[in-house]
Amino acid sequence: MFALVASFLMLAAGEPVAPLPISDAEVVLELKPTELAEWHNAIRINALGQLRIKQGQSIMNTSIAAAAATNGAKVGGLTETPEQIKARAQKIIDEGNRQVLQVAPSLSRLRQVATLRVAEKMKPSDFTFQVAAAAPPAALDAAVGRLHKQAADLGYVSAHLVGSFRFSSAGLERPAEFTADLRAAWSRRSGVALASVPAEGYAYVPALAPAAPALSKGLPPASAPKQFAVLWAEQYAVGADGAQTLLFLRLADAFSLRIIASELALTNAAEASVGAAVTLRDERSFIPRLAQSGEWTFGFERDSHPVGSALLAHLCLTQTKLSVAGDPYVVIVAGGGPAGGAVGAKWRATSAEAPAAGVTAFHIEGIPASGAAVPVGVLTVRVGVPGAK
Repeated sequence: MFALVASFLMLAAGEPVAPLPISDAEVVLELKPTELAEWHNAIRINALGQLRIKQGQSIMNTSIAAAAATNGAKVGGLTETPEQIKARAQKIIDEGNRQVLQVAPSLSRLRQVATLRVAEKMKPSDFTFQVAAAAPPAALDAAVGRLHKQAADLGYVSAHLVGSFRFSSAGLERPAEFTADLRAAWSRRSGVALASVPAEGYAYVPALAPAAPALSKGLPPASAPKQFAVLWAEQYAVGADGAQTLLFLRLADAFSLRIIASELALTNAAEASVGAAVTLRDERSFIPRLAQSGEWTFGFERDSHPVGSALLAHLCLTQTKLSVAGDPYVVIVAGGGPAGGAVGAKWRATSAEAPAAGVTAFHIEGIPASGAAVPVGVLTVRVGVPGAK
């Protein structure tokens, strides 16, 4: 948790000239055993010194006034003058200051060591993957084959195909013919069967945790992980003329409704040899550090760009240990809702000025469950990459 908080705070400050100081809570996470022993001993001595300083200051502030008011204070039957009280208090303060100064070099050095180690972890990192292009039927068949194998390897024996959607300049559509093509392509393979469509059709039915949501009013929800999977497809028109489509196939566990697998292809009827390249420049290694800090499930802000969100979800699922909530997608595909899965944080992708012709760019931000958005980096999509695979 401290690593996450530090990540958001340091990213929010932008690119610093020098490493930003970190909290003592995170310092202890970065020190080696011998350094940690030195740190704890120095912290103990520093605390004792601070206590002595406070004690001396308290005597200075209260006893002198009391002595003046009573014409002298009695200590062991003797009367102390204000000057004597001040001298005694100053001696205690000096003793505390000596203890604080004694360990100050150690604490400063260890804080610097930890800060530099955090800074080293926060160097920019790049995520890059290529997307092969094919004519629509071939692209769908290849993606289905890969996702079907993943479902079998994960131990699923059945899946519910809840539908598909297409996003383009015309808006959001739910093409029944594409869903039928997906069902046919999946059914040609054996091992992970597609369940029959419920009589009422599919629609997201919310439930209170720990119960799982249902996929239809007439369909019992999953009672444990890996009972069955949920399958859907997403299509996004890209390119200057929208002639090319990014095709995503997603697989989620029906119990958690977290997406567990993602496949991506570029449909391009004109020239199958030309694909796409996707790159995320993570300016402070935010994603790797977040993935190392524990298990995180992400969602997306409502104003996040659909294409940027889809690509970022695929990147998280295929190149990191971060998971993505699937229930908002099921609601988009099948209706019902509202989606109610808990997430630890959210992404936001915002359209950015493209660095070159033929490139689409998005500013990526991470948003903690309670906090302001912080910049992560720029995600770019370059469609028209010869030989991408």
